[in-house]
Amino acid sequence: MSGKPDRFFPLTVLSCGAAYASYALSKAVFVLCALVLTVVLAPFPGAGTRLLRPIIRGWLAFLTRKWLPWLGVYRLVEIQATDRLRSAGPLILVANHRSFIDGLMLLGLAPDTGVLLKARDARQPTYALAARSFDVIGVDRNSRASIASALERSRALLAAGKRLLVFAEGSRAPSGRLQHFQRIAFQLALAANAPILPVILHSTCPLMAKVPGSLFPRGRNEYRIRFLDLERPRPDDDADSLCDRVHRRMARELKLLDAGTCWEVRDRNPRPVLAP
Repeated sequence: MSGKPDRFFPLTVLSCGAAYASYALSKAVFVLCALVLTVVLAPFPGAGTRLLRPIIRGWLAFLTRKWLPWLGVYRLVEIQATDRLRSAGPLILVANHRSFIDGLMLLGLAPDTGVLLKARDARQPTYALAARSFDVIGVDRNSRASIASALERSRALLAAGKRLLVFAEGSRAPSGRLQHFQRIAFQLALAANAPILPVILHSTCPLMAKVPGSLFPRGRNEYRIRFLDLERPRPDDDADSLCDRVHRRMARELKLLDAGTCWEVRDRNPRPVLAP
């Protein structure tokens, strides 16, 4: 499981370029279709949402699990313990975040799942239109009012039997170290008495990450998704203790997966080093 530069680089540029073009085209088609459906189905509230939701999730599943691997952007070698996702009922998925592909992968894999996003991202046209189908909840972590509103909407989503995806680091990690977690997911877990399902997303090479050169990774890339055991709030928990427990579990799992790859943390150089 290594990120050796054993791939012909022009082929990497070609396959990744085709992948990015596919993604951009799919976003444009989605915006157009969503706008048309919004106008056409305006007299029938909810019909557009019911129609778009399975189509979009199906497309994301095809894009991330079939199309991009077929193009050679990565090999999807493992999706482990999805039964934990489907059998637990309402829960909060807490995932690490290194690549732009992470959210697309999980939303295509997890049914009835909303997502907590930074407010500025939620205002982007694509996400704003997707909000109807994906229960996108924007939050400004510097605003108490925004946090309170996000917590209220998230509790309502869980009460409706759905799931919520949170990238607890808040942004893509720039190194092999798991970043500090934001507290909002753990505050919500305690308030709603909802279990947390830790999710590990791992690629052997940085892909669309905060790492120079990760748009066109030279090494052969393997992508893994692991759903860990549920973490249920304890009677004596507060947000910090629950956060710390989940963070330590996820950090241990990532360290094991990072061993032998360019993500492996070195004492003097925590950033991934891509082959020239």
